[in-house]
Amino acid sequence: VEKERGQIATGIDSYMTENGVTKEVVVDKFLKMTTNAWKDINEECLRPTSSSREILMRILNLERNIDVTYKGNEDGYTQPEKVLKPHIIAMFIDLFEV
Repeated sequence: VEKERGQIATGIDSYMTENGVTKEVVVDKFLKMTTNAWKDINEECLRPTSSSREILMRILNLERNIDVTYKGNEDGYTQPEKVLKPHIIAMFIDLFEV
């Protein structure tokens, strides 16, 4: 995505260069890292803490937003009509009956 916008380096390119691996290996590694990060976030949210629950929920919601915005190797920030529009329609227009 970054290369399509004329930017030089991506996280994938940097990891490939630094570790001498293929793009497929890097994507697999990044997906595993993301999965582990979500497990850590969920585990920490379930533990008792002295931190404000309100602050923790704001951080969790930011992470959820980032996950939706950039999931699937797409950039919802620069292409919102392609990536985010279906989510917005699903939430506010295509309401379901309970």
